[in-house]
Amino acid sequence: MNRQIFVKAHRWAGLAMAAFLVLCSLSGTALVFRDELDTWLAPELQLAAPAGTGAPLDPFTLRERAEQALPPGARVDGLQFRVEPGRTVALRAAGAGLGYDEIFVHPHDGRVQGHRQTEAIGLAPAQLMPFLFKLHHSLALPGPWGTLLLGVVSLVWTLDCFVGAWLTWPKARPALPKWKLAWRIKWSSGWQRANHDLHRAGGLWLWLVLLLFAWSSVMFNLRDPVYRPVMELALPFDDSWESVPARPTPLQTPGLDWRQAHQAARQAMQAMAQTHGFTIHAEERLLLNRARGLYIYMVHSSVDLRERTGNTAVMIDADTGAWRGQWLPTGGEAGNTVSNWLGALHMAHVGGLPWRLFVAATGLAVVVLSATGVVIWAHKRRGRVRAKARSPAPARPAVRPPAPGASPRARAPRAPAVPRWRR
Repeated sequence: MNRQIFVKAHRWAGLAMAAFLVLCSLSGTALVFRDELDTWLAPELQLAAPAGTGAPLDPFTLRERAEQALPPGARVDGLQFRVEPGRTVALRAAGAGLGYDEIFVHPHDGRVQGHRQTEAIGLAPAQLMPFLFKLHHSLALPGPWGTLLLGVVSLVWTLDCFVGAWLTWPKARPALPKWKLAWRIKWSSGWQRANHDLHRAGGLWLWLVLLLFAWSSVMFNLRDPVYRPVMELALPFDDSWESVPARPTPLQTPGLDWRQAHQAARQAMQAMAQTHGFTIHAEERLLLNRARGLYIYMVHSSVDLRERTGNTAVMIDADTGAWRGQWLPTGGEAGNTVSNWLGALHMAHVGGLPWRLFVAATGLAVVVLSATGVVIWAHKRRGRVRAKARSPAPARPAVRPPAPGASPRARAPRAPAVPRWRR
């Protein structure tokens, strides 16, 4: 196996990915503290002012009042059961020419306190965190192109994790004792050596977590074409949560209203809990998917991984209330459990503050690894250019003197033959 081929592959893959990794790592570091930063940047949206007294409105009344406050034809296709004291309730709004897709509703009187367009690109305080999320997920490019591009970068990153680790394995024997040196950083050997050691040792120490972020990024961006086919080689999946196809036209008036859908969904969730042996802790959300004609009911349960939000879901038919699918964060098919772990770890939704700080630090470490890699390439390139400039020009071959007694014709150098086409 030609090691030099893998050296070049690692070099050019790193250079091609460097800008993307720096951009996504810095935005991801900020997104670890998305809720806190969003509240600090846009308190007029996130905090209920004044806080209000007494119990908040029930979720159904709150949704109705929020929808009534919107222009004619606009809809609020979701409601939230969990309300945090002193905070607004964020709901999704949709409608032709509405100009925004997220509204913030005061929980005590139902008035819309503010709104924003989460798909907009801007650096205004209220727009910054949604913009960073788009930047992190799809480079804020329109259509599927940004997601596809970052998916390809993530796939190359995943493969490069293995290539980079293999290149640290020494060629000399015995290899294992010498490989220990690759994990160390010689700070006293000059900045160039320290930079090289930092790149190599940093990649080794963080190898497993780098692979986790790389492969989970493939899951987010190339789920169907790459992630699922690879994972299905070893793990089974439950796809019932997305098995209902889109309707020819979106559902306008569901057969079940919100309260009826809530009762039917609760019954379906109770049956699901008995079948899979989990406990329901709290209700989270009820959403209406008009494109597929479904109500989606979400709770926080004992099989959830995420601490601050529930991800256990059941889907019911919006007209009949019949079961149409489910999502189990854990306790179901192994492929779904592994995928949910990858997503929760990637977004720092597990492990509390220690894991959030570690994820943020990892994002900064990826920036350092990318920068040290570019410095290594630039230093070696300068060395090659200087070596080429110092090397003398190749000498012209000397003309051998003719042998003694040779004819004058033989002494004269023979002129090169002129091709027929030039005569």
